[in-house]
Amino acid sequence: MVIDLITGHEIRKVGKQEVLNLYLSYDVEFSLDFYKRKSGKSMKELIRDYIKNNRILWNGNRIVLFFGGIAIGTVLLFSNPIREEGINYTFVNPTIIDAATEKVSITENDDFSDTNAFIEEIRKEDDSSDRFLDDKSGSSINQSSILESESTKNQERNSVSVSLNQKTQNNDLIENKNNLSSVQDEKTETSLPQDFNSLEQTVTIHRRNGTSLTLSMTDYLIGVVAAEMPASFPMEALKTQAVVARTYALKKIASGGKLTDDVSTQVYRDSSYLRSIWKDDYDFYYHKIKSAVQSTDKMTVKYQGSYIEAIYHSTSNGKTEDAVHVWGNDVPYLKSVDSTWDQSATTYLKTEEQDLSTVFEILGIVFQEPISIEVLSRNASGRISNIRVGTWNYTGVEFRNLLGLRSSDFDLDIRDGKLIVTTRGYGHGVGMSQYGAKGMAEAGYSYQQILSHYYPGTTLSKE
Repeated sequence: MVIDLITGHEIRKVGKQEVLNLYLSYDVEFSLDFYKRKSGKSMKELIRDYIKNNRILWNGNRIVLFFGGIAIGTVLLFSNPIREEGINYTFVNPTIIDAATEKVSITENDDFSDTNAFIEEIRKEDDSSDRFLDDKSGSSINQSSILESESTKNQERNSVSVSLNQKTQNNDLIENKNNLSSVQDEKTETSLPQDFNSLEQTVTIHRRNGTSLTLSMTDYLIGVVAAEMPASFPMEALKTQAVVARTYALKKIASGGKLTDDVSTQVYRDSSYLRSIWKDDYDFYYHKIKSAVQSTDKMTVKYQGSYIEAIYHSTSNGKTEDAVHVWGNDVPYLKSVDSTWDQSATTYLKTEEQDLSTVFEILGIVFQEPISIEVLSRNASGRISNIRVGTWNYTGVEFRNLLGLRSSDFDLDIRDGKLIVTTRGYGHGVGMSQYGAKGMAEAGYSYQQILSHYYPGTTLSKE
């Protein structure tokens, strides 16, 4: 019997070491013999299987177990199961975050958004003409995505893991959460009740603290849009976010899944939290987002009559990415399209450096000179397809995820023992670009036109 013990994971930096956080399923019981009785394996054996199946390589051997957002115990492995079998693996979306940050789990539903990642980036860019600073509020975060105050730039790295196939179903934006649900046969969706449209749909959120909250779809979407897109964005852009968030939620509900308040599904922030962030601007921003939600009431995006995988990201490199290059699945409405509006965003271009010794350690390669790092090929969207480090080959997605880069469109340079990386775009690049939606809205496009552009071949449907 297969036991779904673990629903997601993250890698948290603690000094120079990394700790693997594992998120336990709500559907298992806690007793000493439960796992042995059901599967013939102990909890530690199931954990080792999860690490192997998901090809998780991290710099350490300590594991922290979480249930309902609360740490309930630790596990110490004397060796990483992946390293026991060698290091020449195709790694699937490892998630690395700083110890000061608060998320994120990697699950089959992760990475529908990458937006939340760049809040701290925006807050630090005082010289940027595109930052969200409002002189009246004195804080850029008041007009940007609503996150916990400790969220940092590494957040985006944890939103890029929606899995679009059964093989990687338990892995990465959501550039998402964000990271994105797995593409599956639409026939598996259960039928909605006949009176589904007679009253406003209610939504139950399973919160990180272990409690649940039931509220109307409108109130739910207000909290999601406020968390996932800057409130300063144009109205038509906020409308696109409302429609995409509604589509995601209804697909999740129709498939029998659970909605949470974090990036394992969609981030939700309640009114008290929004008020603490927006302060005197609360009424203005709340009613602006409420208007975006209500003016698109019951609107969803569908492909051939079924809800789409509502995947989006922060900023493209000028073109969105074809899903096949990220997750290996050919999805008709997740194709590469032009998105030149992103190129004026402050999140578009970023240069950072990493110690070469650290890079080689992360890649699992013995550090030695002479050093050879070569980009072998790029795909039609300009993102790297293959890269060689020494004698080891990686896909651009693998290399990006292992090093926690902002995108898989990057240039490399080696200087003074450092790897200098310049990235274009922010996120996996699949689906709707939120900065692209902002640019299109500013250029006069309607939310219907924006959604049609980023999800070609889809239709808008009023449930």
